[in-house]
Amino acid sequence: MYTLMHKNDVVLVVNEEGKVTVINEAKIPFDFRHYKEVSYEYWLNWMKRRFSTLTRTYMSQLYKQRRVGRSNEAIINDSGGISPVDLFWIQTEKTSHTWDSLQVLRDESLATARVSLTGELDKSYNIFREKPKDHISIFTTKGAFPKAILRGHLLKKGDNAEYEISAYKLGYRLGVNVAKAEMSDEGIVACELFTNDKKSLAHMIEFIYPFNENSSDTVHEDAYKKLSHSKSFKQQLEVLYMFNYIVTNTDMHEENFGVLYDTETFEVTEVAPAFDFNSAFEVWGDNSVFYEWVYDNLPVFVNNNSEFVKRLESINKILQEIPYLSSEQKQSVADRARYLLSLCSATTQLQPSNTFNKK
Repeated sequence: MYTLMHKNDVVLVVNEEGKVTVINEAKIPFDFRHYKEVSYEYWLNWMKRRFSTLTRTYMSQLYKQRRVGRSNEAIINDSGGISPVDLFWIQTEKTSHTWDSLQVLRDESLATARVSLTGELDKSYNIFREKPKDHISIFTTKGAFPKAILRGHLLKKGDNAEYEISAYKLGYRLGVNVAKAEMSDEGIVACELFTNDKKSLAHMIEFIYPFNENSSDTVHEDAYKKLSHSKSFKQQLEVLYMFNYIVTNTDMHEENFGVLYDTETFEVTEVAPAFDFNSAFEVWGDNSVFYEWVYDNLPVFVNNNSEFVKRLESINKILQEIPYLSSEQKQSVADRARYLLSLCSATTQLQPSNTFNKK
């Protein structure tokens, strides 16, 4: 039997026969809000989505260090299925976790962080007799390359992780809400988590799509339509798109942006800060679907956000202070910024396009 919890509240129960009983409809995950009833199939899909990165680099070493198997049940028994971005967790008949106990030992193990980032087992204890006493959320952390969660930060190593710092510093100078990132003395990038007990993240795929709908080709258009009821949300999303355009982020898919919501009311409060820039600053540009729709609608976004566009006039000076980028990468950012500036004369009567034209 599984019991889905949100902090100390029971949300739903799944019995041995696969029957799902919703106890607190007001606090069910956004994934389930697309349906009138929650079926066992939807529960399994939610579990699959939550533990979707079990093939991440060094995960085999992590299983060994924590002495758990690869099944969802084994991981839940070990970690409570806790995540760094929301307050959901899972109870089974074999676990004795409480919300308080999960919080006390959440993501505090240096040993776990070390093996997650390097694959090197901690030699300070015998893994066959002793297991780290923390409750980890690395099992539910998205992404394929080495990373760890430690003391309120997402740690990244290699695979152009330093671009997180470049994007943060550039975004900060341009007035864009970007996840804060800095380099540690050990050469590990630490991205500050922007979720806490009062606000959680819903990835855009959770927020707008049912489980059985594969609409990633139109995710940015669909997100824009979904959030356009609010002028504030609309502008936040437009700035997010323009920023990802000028840094050529080729990996802004449906799980790499989202919304923040109040953990008590589940009311969406803002578009989440921009994050995940390992694949950004591509000199040769990008022809992904993201740019097909966004490129078509850049004139609309530019004319709706004059303050952001005005800051682009200083892009060359700003880029002089941005680390880890080559001269070619800085030139690419400057060229794209100048293109946005050239759109300032476009008519303000333009409306977002509903067509897809290859660029």
